[in-house]
Amino acid sequence: MRLMRTRGLSVRGRIVLMFITIMLLLILVFGTYATYNMYNNIMKNTYKNMNLMIDANSENLNQSFSIITNTTIALSASDAVQEWIKDDSYFDKENERYYLNVQNLNKQFQNILTYNNVWEMNSFAYVTVYENSSLLGYTYTKQVSTKKITDDSRRINELIVGDTGEYINYIPPSPNNNTMYYTRKVKSDFTTDDSLIIIAAINERYLKNKYNGLLSYDGALAYIIDEDGIIYSSNDKSLLGKKISDDITNNIDYHKMDEINYDNNKYVTVSREIKENGFRLIYMLPKMNLIKQTVNGMNSFIIIAIILAIVSIVFVIIISMRTTVFIKDFTTAMNKVREKDYDYRMTKYDDDKLDTLVNTFNSMTSEIQTLLKTTYESKLLLNEMEIKFLQYQMNPHFLFNILLTIQIKAKMCKDETVYQMIASLSALLRAGIYGDKRSIITIEEELKYVEYYLSLQKMRYEDRLTYTINIDEEDIKTCKIPRLVIEPIVENAIVHGVEKTDNQAVVTVDIKSENQKVYIKVMDNGIGFNVEEIMQAKNNDITDRKVEREKMGLKNTDHRLKLIYGPDYGLNIYSEKNVGTTIEIIIPKNKGRAENV
Repeated sequence: MRLMRTRGLSVRGRIVLMFITIMLLLILVFGTYATYNMYNNIMKNTYKNMNLMIDANSENLNQSFSIITNTTIALSASDAVQEWIKDDSYFDKENERYYLNVQNLNKQFQNILTYNNVWEMNSFAYVTVYENSSLLGYTYTKQVSTKKITDDSRRINELIVGDTGEYINYIPPSPNNNTMYYTRKVKSDFTTDDSLIIIAAINERYLKNKYNGLLSYDGALAYIIDEDGIIYSSNDKSLLGKKISDDITNNIDYHKMDEINYDNNKYVTVSREIKENGFRLIYMLPKMNLIKQTVNGMNSFIIIAIILAIVSIVFVIIISMRTTVFIKDFTTAMNKVREKDYDYRMTKYDDDKLDTLVNTFNSMTSEIQTLLKTTYESKLLLNEMEIKFLQYQMNPHFLFNILLTIQIKAKMCKDETVYQMIASLSALLRAGIYGDKRSIITIEEELKYVEYYLSLQKMRYEDRLTYTINIDEEDIKTCKIPRLVIEPIVENAIVHGVEKTDNQAVVTVDIKSENQKVYIKVMDNGIGFNVEEIMQAKNNDITDRKVEREKMGLKNTDHRLKLIYGPDYGLNIYSEKNVGTTIEIIIPKNKGRAENV
C-alpha cells in the first residue's frame, strides 16, 4: 500500500518526501550527537567550576585560619605577656600591682583585637587568658554573656592546662555548642609548669560563611576535618565534633575529583588541604543532582533544536519546490562559502521568497566577515591581557605580611641589625611596588633592585658570595626593559648558586649592546638544572603549581618578552649540572617604548 502511494506521488512530491526523510534522519543523528556533546561539555564545565570553587573557598578558609593564628601570635607578643615571661610573678595576687597588671593585659588585648579588625570580621566571639587555672581576664563582643565565657573557657582550660605535649590546640565544636576553640600556651621558661593560656572562641558559623557558596547545590555536603577526621564545620550540625564517616575517608581520593558511594547515593567528591593548619575541606555533591541540573540546563537547547528542525524541514520543502537553476546557483554559493570566499554574493530572482533566501545568504557571509575580523581583534586583545596577567602575578600583601612578622620576631629577639634591615627592605619594596605603577622602566632602575638584593644576600652569606655587575656602555642604562625581569633571574642564581651548595658562589651580571639589541647575561656557578625539562613543562592551569616557582618564572619571563617584543627576543638558557648556569636576556635597544605595554 505504501509503495503504491509512493509511486503515485509526483516527481515533486517524491523529491519533497526524500528531502524530508533525509532531513529527519540528519536531525536525529546530529541532534543525538549534539545533545551528547553538550551534556559532556556541561558536565566538564561543572566539574571545572567545582574545582575552581573549592580552590577559592579553601583559600578563604586558609586566610581565615591565618588571621586566627596571627592574631593569637600578636596577643602572645603583647607587652603584658612579655613582662610575665620576664617575671613569672607578674600576675601573682601578692604582687601589689596585680590589679593594674591584669587591667593593662585586658586593655592591650582589646587594642590588639580592635586593631586586627577581628570583631568587625566576626572572627572571634571572645578571648580569655588564664595563668595556669586562674582566669586573668577576657575580651568579648556584646552577643556573648559573661557566664558563658567563664564557664566555657574554664572547661577548655581544664582540658589543656595539664597537657605538656602541645602548645597550640584546636578544640572542635559540638551539636550543642557551635563554638570552636583555638588555644595557645605561653611559657616563661621550661623549668616550671607555669604557663599563660590564651583561648580564642570562634563561632563555627564564621568558618561556614567562608564556604557557604558551595552549599547552593541541592544535596551538597561540606566538611572541615582535622588530621584525625574530627569534623570542625559542616552544613550538618549534628556531626560537629564527631569523626567523619569511614565510608568517606576510606574511598575518597584526596588528590583529584572522584566519585564515591555514600549513604546509598553516588557523590562527586573533591578535597583540598588547608595549608595553615593541615585541616582539609571535603565537598560532596550528589551525582544525580548534577545530572538533573545538566538536563535542565539543556531545556532551552532542546526547544531551540525542535524549532530549528521544523524550520529546516520547511526550508527543505521550499528549496525542493524551486527550479533546478536555483538549486545549482545555491550549491555554487555554498561551495564558495566552504572555500572561504566570503565576498561572494548571490544575485536576486524575480521571486520574493527566493530573494529572501538570497538576502539571508548575503547577510550571513557579511556577518561571517565581521565575525572573522572580531575574532582577530579578540585574539590581539587576549595576547595583551595575557601580558598583563604575567606582569601582575606577584601578591605584595603576602610579602609585606611575612616581612612584618620577621620584623616583629627580630624586635622580640632584640636583634636591631635584622630589625633595621627588614624595615629598610620593606620600605624599598613598598616604594617600588606601590609607588611606581609603570610596567616598563630603565635598565638603571631595574639594576637598583638587583644591587639591593645582592647586597642583602652578601650580608647574609658574607664571604660565601661574590658578585659583580658590568655594563659595557653607559647609555645602555637608559634603555627600557619590562619591570622585574633581571632581579628574579638573579634571585634564581642565588638560590642555585649559594643555597644549594657549600662552595664559594660567584654571580656575575654582564650587560652589553650589539646590532640594536641589548644582551643581559646572568651567570652563576651553582648546581645547574635540566633546561629542556623546564622550558617544555606545561602549566596551563594557574591553580596547578607542580613545577618549582623559580623555574616556571624563567618560562613565564621568556613568554612575556616574546609577547612584548616578538619571537626574536626572550631568554637563552645554558646550564650544566654542577658547573653553573648562564641566562641571557635579549631585548631591543630602544628608549621610547610605551609605558603601558
